[in-house]
Order: sequence, then structure tokens, then C-alpha cells
Amino acid sequence: MSLQGALGPLERRELAQALVVEHGVSVQRACRASGLAKASWYRAVTATKTRDTDVIEALQGLVARHGRWGFWKRFRRLRLDGYLWNHKRVWRVYCQLKLNLPRRTKKRLPMREKQTLEVPMQANTLWSIVMTHHFLHRSCC
Repeated sequence: MSLQGALGPLERRELAQALVVEHGVSVQRACRASGLAKASWYRAVTATKTRDTDVIEALQGLVARHGRWGFWKRFRRLRLDGYLWNHKRVWRVYCQLKLNLPRRTKKRLPMREKQTLEVPMQANTLWSIVMTHHFLHRSCC
């Protein structure tokens, strides 16, 4: 049975650590039981806040200069400035800072008043508009 969906990465690490320390289980068996990758056991844990401080500072600098720019314009500006961060990482920090603005809506035009069509006095009197349209769009005649 896999616990991978029920527990987050930190809980899986703590569970594996408890299995190793309290029950004397090997690291490989503890990692397999908790659903933690063995490489994650040996990797040092760093908080995302400390890793993302550079991204936060760069984004806040862009916000101060260009308030209405969207995500992709800011991301491309960061790339031009020499930062090589992944767009998914920048988007995650961007959303954490609540910089994602709602999209602008189009202006609604007021409803037109409907006008009734003219009733011709006799047959074949309102055909001239159709023929003019025909002649304008057919360049040969």
C-alpha cells in the first residue's frame, strides 16, 4: 500500500525518519514504506522561502517600476535582465505575492433599438442594394 497520496513530502520524510530511528529499519526499507524517494532522504531540506528570496526581490522591483505589466511581460524582462529561473517557479512566486491581476473585461455596448423593416409599395423595388453589393464584390463586372 502506498502512502504517497495521503501524506505530503515533509510528512513522508518524518515517517521514514521515525521508522529508522525508533524501529531500527534500514533507510531503503523506510523510504519504500513511507513512499519517499531514497534520494530525497539524503538531500538537505531547504525552505522554499529562502530559495525564492531572489525571485521575490526581482519581481517586487519590476512591480515598483511597471505596475500594470502582466506575468509574461515581467518574466521576459527577468530573462533579459539575466535571470534564468523556470517560468513555473516564477509563476508560483508571482501567485504567492498575489500579483496575478484579473483580466480586463470588454466594454459592453448598449443594446440597439430594433427598427422595423420597410414594407415596399410594390414588388422588386428594394433590389438595388443587393445588386450594388454584388457588383462591389465581383471585380469582373
